[in-house]
Amino acid sequence: MKQPIRRPPSDRHRAGPPPPGRRSPSRWHSLLPRSSRWFVLGMCLAVGGIGGGVRAARDGEGILRALGIFGSGLVGLALAIAYVTTYLRER
Repeated sequence: MKQPIRRPPSDRHRAGPPPPGRRSPSRWHSLLPRSSRWFVLGMCLAVGGIGGGVRAARDGEGILRALGIFGSGLVGLALAIAYVTTYLRER
C-alpha cells in the first residue's frame, strides 16, 4: 500500500477535525464569553461592585470588605471587556 506524502502544514485553516497527531484547540478557547448574557452579567457586576465598594469605603465598613466588593466590580469589568474583544475578533 502506498503511503501518503507528508507535507508541512500550510498557513490556511481547513474545515473539519485536525489530522491525527495534531494538537486540539486550547482550553482557554472554550472559556471565552460568547453570549451577550456574559456582557450583561459583567456590566451588572461592574456597576454594583464598583459602586458598592466606593460606598462601603465611604461608610467605613472596613478595608477588606470594601476591597472585596470593589474586586467583584473589577471581575465584572474584565468579563465585559472580554466579551467585547471576543465579539470584535469574531466579527
